[in-house]
Amino acid sequence: MRFNIFYFLGALVFAASSLAGAQDLVCDSDSNMCTVLVAESYCGGGETPKTKWDIRTGEYILSCECNCTSQENTFWLVSGANKEFVKKVETSKIVSTIDLRKNKDGVPDVFGLVPYCTTVHVVSDKLVSLQKIPSANNSQHPYCYEVDESVSSELCSTSECKSKKELVTKITSSIKAETLIEFKNATARLYKDKVRFQDFPKRVFVEKYIAEYACLVVNQQSYNDIAYYWQQAGFNDDAIWLLEKVISSSADRTVAYLNIADAYWSKGDKQMASANYKKYADLMVSSGKQKKIPERVNERSKL
Repeated sequence: MRFNIFYFLGALVFAASSLAGAQDLVCDSDSNMCTVLVAESYCGGGETPKTKWDIRTGEYILSCECNCTSQENTFWLVSGANKEFVKKVETSKIVSTIDLRKNKDGVPDVFGLVPYCTTVHVVSDKLVSLQKIPSANNSQHPYCYEVDESVSSELCSTSECKSKKELVTKITSSIKAETLIEFKNATARLYKDKVRFQDFPKRVFVEKYIAEYACLVVNQQSYNDIAYYWQQAGFNDDAIWLLEKVISSSADRTVAYLNIADAYWSKGDKQMASANYKKYADLMVSSGKQKKIPERVNERSKL
């Protein structure tokens, strides 16, 4: 089976260490790829396990990399949405386009910088597979990296891959609270960037999260904030869908009515907007916060 790794995942960075700290997920604000801290080593001797989670796709990348000049490393790509899918990829290195932009002259290796065989042209928010090959005879470097645009992978059904699937299942459960927070943080970073936010997951991510963990009260602040960013970016239907879930599980969550009213107003449904502005105003008055009601609420609730 051929597997095009470029369009499957987002950017890759970071290294993993042991699971014990207060924060098990550390995410890069540029790539939206997160390091996951995992206690157990799932690699062979002399290899370093690196566990990563891609906010954009929900995929996990389990890698075993040699901290040496080795040309071959092993990667397991595990679907976060459906743990049944595990793909095994062997290649020299998988890096982010951000890594390539930061290291324009080559890839740092244990003995120094390994240059690119030719000039590398990168596309934002894509994963890039690099293959280490012998350099041309007139080069001062013995090896160089070239972009491998057709990385082979295979669907795994072995006990080895089964163990990777089970590991990801445990990881997903242990970091469920952090994944929602990091998704919210990434949404906050990107919602004003129309190009990048267009392809960034929105409702599809939250639907999967709610399906797995339910719409709990403890998460309502995050859901409300996410919906606000969606509405500000023009994704009003998605914002309304999520805010309706928040309101249905907590009918007195005041700010949700303001946000859903703004979403209805933005999409041109002034009747529904007015009703929700009125509900928001009533709740604010009943809690003694009438002086904090925005002027637009008073204007639009009269329609």
